[in-house]
Order: sequence, then C-alpha cells, then structure tokens
Amino acid sequence: MYAIIGAGPMGLCTARQLKKYGIDFVGFELHSDVGGLWDIDNPHSSMYHSAHLISSKGTTEFREFLMCAEVAPYPHHSEMRRYFRDYARLFRIYEHYQFDTGVLQVQREQDGWKLISERNGEQGEWRFDGVLIANGTLHTLNLPRLPGDFCGELLHSNAYKSADIFAGKRVLVVGCGNSACDIAVDAVHRAASVDLSVRRGYHFLPKFILGKPTDTFGGAIKLPRVSNSWSTVCWCAPWSANPRSTVCPTRTTACTSRIR
Repeated sequence: MYAIIGAGPMGLCTARQLKKYGIDFVGFELHSDVGGLWDIDNPHSSMYHSAHLISSKGTTEFREFLMCAEVAPYPHHSEMRRYFRDYARLFRIYEHYQFDTGVLQVQREQDGWKLISERNGEQGEWRFDGVLIANGTLHTLNLPRLPGDFCGELLHSNAYKSADIFAGKRVLVVGCGNSACDIAVDAVHRAASVDLSVRRGYHFLPKFILGKPTDTFGGAIKLPRVSNSWSTVCWCAPWSANPRSTVCPTRTTACTSRIR
C-alpha cells in the first residue's frame, strides 16, 4: 500500500499509474477536489483570473486522455480544471482520495512509513510501504527580503488574482517567469505605467508562428543570440525586433511597458 500526497496534475497521473498496474494506494488532498493550483477556488492555489496554460494543449495533454477539440490551443485555467476532474472521473481516481485532509507528518520506520493525517481536527495514523509526494512546488510563496525602504504596495504573484488592483498605478514587475510575464501584460491594460525588471537576458516568443503553437516546432526555428551589451532580445511575429531596442516593435500606443 502506498500514499500519494496531493491531487494536482502530478498526483493524478501518479494515481493513474498505480491503479493501472494494480498497486493499492490512498491519496491525501488538502482541498475538497482535484486539480491542485489549476482550481482557482482552492484557497491554496496561486491561480489568477486571466491565466492560461503556457504550453499548448497538444504538448501537455495525457496521451491516453486527449483534450476536447473545442478546447483552446492554450487552455484557460477553467478548462484545465475541468480536464483534470474529467480525468479523475474517467479513471476512477476520486474513490481513492481522502479530501479536505492534510498530512501533518511522514516518518520513516523499519518496515515502511508512518503517516499522520488530519481532517476536521481529527488525526489519523496510517502505515504505508512508500510515500509519493506531489504537493506542488508553488504551494507556498517565496518572498525575498529587499534592502531599503518602500512605502508602496508589495504583492507576490502567489496572491495576485485580477488586474483591477493596478488601475492608475505605476507598476514594477520583478522577475520574468510565466506569472511575471502574464501579470505584466495584464497590468499594461490598467496601470499608468509598467516596468519589467530582469537580471539576465530573455527571449520573448509569440504563442503562435504561422498559425501554429510555437512549442510544436520542436526547435526548428533558431533563436537569435543575446548580445553581452544588451539585456534582452524581444522576438515578435512576424519579424524580429531590433536587437538594440528595448521596446517591443508591436507595442501599441496603449502599451506603456518597458524592458530593462
């Protein structure tokens, strides 16, 4: 008997594989349903209203459970939640999970593992041959301490939900991960100005090239090399930006973002 901690995408595909090969398991999920961070109603989710999948559905879907044809090439987070719930129903994963249940402790013993769970204030003790941890890497925010004084509002992307909070403000987005880029684009439409702070060079790619999702080209299109004297190359279809410019050539008069 094995334990799976978490019912997000990784927890679900782990559960599917164990079930497929007839290996008994019990799943533990802190929320009331599957989907992990893709469930915006999950209080532990870092999802925001405008979020879409960063990779195309064809390169992300499970091979044995394809996404519906009507689903967008880059699905909205609500479509992803529905997809994972349908996956769990099809393969009868729900029946193996303890929902609204947290895991307080996992301890190695001579003949296996002891797991302490908690639900509605009541603790339970379990014994397992092994424990598979799929609790997610984005469950808890990492807020670094910055030197100096700042009297404005400081918001981690983990707590971001809607661009309404940016209305009329000067916004600085620190970092250039998936969430940072999404939030910068959201802020452009509401904020007085938007700056993006990065510490190394990045390639900015369009989601589509020649009408196809960019990640389906398999590296067939070579990226330009980043010059040592310029921090970022911005590549916007259908042509490349001037490598010595810090302004995206397709920006409109409504776009006030700058890349530094």
